[in-house]
Amino acid sequence: MKPLVYLVILEIKKLKIILREGLDNMQLQSEIKYLKQMLIKMADQVKNNITDAVAFYTKKTKPIIINDKIVNQYEELIDEICFNLLIKERLFAKDLREVIAILKLVADIERIGDHAEDIMEFSQKLETIDIKNSENINKMVQIALKMINDAILSFVNEDIELAKKTILLDDEVDHIYAMIISDLIHFDKNTEYAIPYIIYTTLVAKYIERIADHASNIAEWVSYIIEGAVFKNN
Repeated sequence: MKPLVYLVILEIKKLKIILREGLDNMQLQSEIKYLKQMLIKMADQVKNNITDAVAFYTKKTKPIIINDKIVNQYEELIDEICFNLLIKERLFAKDLREVIAILKLVADIERIGDHAEDIMEFSQKLETIDIKNSENINKMVQIALKMINDAILSFVNEDIELAKKTILLDDEVDHIYAMIISDLIHFDKNTEYAIPYIIYTTLVAKYIERIADHASNIAEWVSYIIEGAVFKNN
């Protein structure tokens, strides 16, 4: 385990101990504010993991090990605070929706982290292959990263319009994904590395598309918190 990763995990474990001792004395809004801060840190770690994985796919970096332990530690910490709130507080209306939605948000962020690991794994299968055309993959991942960022911002700032814009962005990712699949269908099958390239690039693109889906889910939960109903992109 890298020293920095170890230090971050150790710090999160210390926070858990402090929170167990101090939660009873914290006001509800202070706890929710703290949850938002932890969600931002968790999302930042996930975005870094995605960036590293796609950078390796496009051969911009050397292979690295994506460590999901930090993401999992944040998930455990946030879940613990939420469950504590549900047990000790009499939550009503918006406060109850917010805590329930945070549990859903953190699950989506954790799944995004898993997909970053998947992308790195598939990219390693293509390590010896020259990736000549990664423009659409890069476009997809940039939109997906923006969606994650904006979804979290919409939650922290209770910005319903930003949440709705984030949900609508998923259509752009789906469109680029369809373009990638079309290109792969017409890829020269006689090329020496055609089969692994087609298989693993399809999987990389698919998991980026799923990341965007999870970001859209986060934004939908934000709309639920603010308006009491989930905004859907129909």
